[in-house]
Amino acid sequence: MKKMKYFLASLLAAMTLTACDKDGDTITTSGAQAIELSGSGDVVLDKDRMSGLALTLYWTDNSYMTTNDEKVQTPIGTIVNTLQFSKAETFEAPIEILTESGTTSMQFTAEELNSLVGRVGLEADNASTLYIRMRSDLANNVSSQYSNIYQLKVTPYSIDMTIGFVLDAGKADTGNTLASPNSDGIYSGFLGVGGWYNWWLQEGNGVLWGNIGDDGGGKPFVISSNDQHWNFWYPGQSGCYYTVVNTVKQEWSALYIPSLTVSGDVTGEMTYDRKTNKWTLACSVTETGAKTIRISGTGKQYNSSTGTDDAAAVDTPVAFGMENGVLTFGTTATDITVNVTAIGNVALTLDLDDPKAWTCEIGEGGDEPVEIPQILYILGNDDTWNFDQYLTLYDEDNLCYAAAVNFNCSWGYYFSQAKDDWTHVNQDPATSEWKLIIGGTDDNNIQAPGKGLYVTIASLGWMSYWYGMDEPITQVSYTGFNDDWSVTDMTAVEGLPGVYTAQVTATGDTPWGVQILLNGSWDYWFGTCSDGSLRWTKKNDGNPVGWEIGKTYTLTVDICKCTYSLTE
Repeated sequence: MKKMKYFLASLLAAMTLTACDKDGDTITTSGAQAIELSGSGDVVLDKDRMSGLALTLYWTDNSYMTTNDEKVQTPIGTIVNTLQFSKAETFEAPIEILTESGTTSMQFTAEELNSLVGRVGLEADNASTLYIRMRSDLANNVSSQYSNIYQLKVTPYSIDMTIGFVLDAGKADTGNTLASPNSDGIYSGFLGVGGWYNWWLQEGNGVLWGNIGDDGGGKPFVISSNDQHWNFWYPGQSGCYYTVVNTVKQEWSALYIPSLTVSGDVTGEMTYDRKTNKWTLACSVTETGAKTIRISGTGKQYNSSTGTDDAAAVDTPVAFGMENGVLTFGTTATDITVNVTAIGNVALTLDLDDPKAWTCEIGEGGDEPVEIPQILYILGNDDTWNFDQYLTLYDEDNLCYAAAVNFNCSWGYYFSQAKDDWTHVNQDPATSEWKLIIGGTDDNNIQAPGKGLYVTIASLGWMSYWYGMDEPITQVSYTGFNDDWSVTDMTAVEGLPGVYTAQVTATGDTPWGVQILLNGSWDYWFGTCSDGSLRWTKKNDGNPVGWEIGKTYTLTVDICKCTYSLTE
């Protein structure tokens, strides 16, 4: 929209400067005209009829502009009209809604209007005045025009706006929440997520927030609730993030916390378990009673200024404290008192799962977080029955592993969770062919899909396996280098199944990473990651490992081992 405004301003300036054949021949425009605004009247909102029509606003059409020269026409629909809503006639910090070009009305259901007036600040269950006006703009250097102020009485119904619900990429409830104690549309809390985790935030009134749908990119922390928005996505680091979603400023931020240090009566480095959203420290105490500690660290702040660029993330001190017995979070550590009721080996636990009630306590020694294996072995795919073939972890939440596998087997194959562990993870003959079991015999090995390279996926979270493509891999290509998204085929290395090479010259940055496409399809691909690995349908933003502008490289990818390299 800003580009349109700048274009119009330049157009009008050009009309003034170049259309003068003689003195006094300057062409002028009538500019944006103020509109007349009206509505359907006062309303009492009913939460039992949330989908019912509650308010209709009407306005006159100001999309046509005229000039002082009838031979010069201006484009229709170039004026930008924005509705403003406020609880005060002065319209300080109004809530704004951009209208579509050419429209002259807008309708709101009870749910939509209740959400809107809640953001405006109208009190629930009381009749209050809502002030509405329309702002009309032609260009940044032209003064805005305002309609008359339309006002009506609105009685909102009460809803719990103190909790925001975290939904996954498919908009299913994850059970995780962020808190807005003041019901002011600002939600915060700690979330344990994997790198590039995709999610949505849903308010108690049903409004769904995600990232602004901007094809131009560069705005991963600008938020929107309109129908064209995308889901949020975190940076590439997995772990603990202090997350703030500000629906008032329409932005969000993610403060990554890689480590926390405990000092005082108990000392040490804490370990984070993102499944439970807890930090723990195993320790030994020799006496019961109150202990005083401090917890602090250094985080990486990602926001609308930094984007998801790790190099741009701002080092930020993080610390916990206690006020009136309530745990607090900020930048300066203060004393935290914990009560020890048993001696010996115990665990200090910082529980951040409930955004309204963080806790810190010392109790019996808890289990250490289980380290998740990065690979899942596959045996028998080519009759060698050794442990040099494996799938690579790409979805930690669901323990999903994937790689290209070269099949040429006589007796079927199975998965193994650890090297030199011959315990089968294979097909369950009592259920469908998609189910896996741990422990079995060679009698129920999984049959290969055919001969050749197939993308094979197994999930130990769902205990299922499947193939990423119905057909074998016959073509491998790359795209994304130098921010060039044309597709270039790679050459197979003879005698090394899954290994392909190509020549690449670095002429510019690669801001969105690289995709390795299979069989020429954008639906099946591996992405480059910052550790030199390839991941099924996932990639890091930013230049691949070793990328330096001006150099020519041999790109080598191994879609079986899930690795890539750039060598001069």
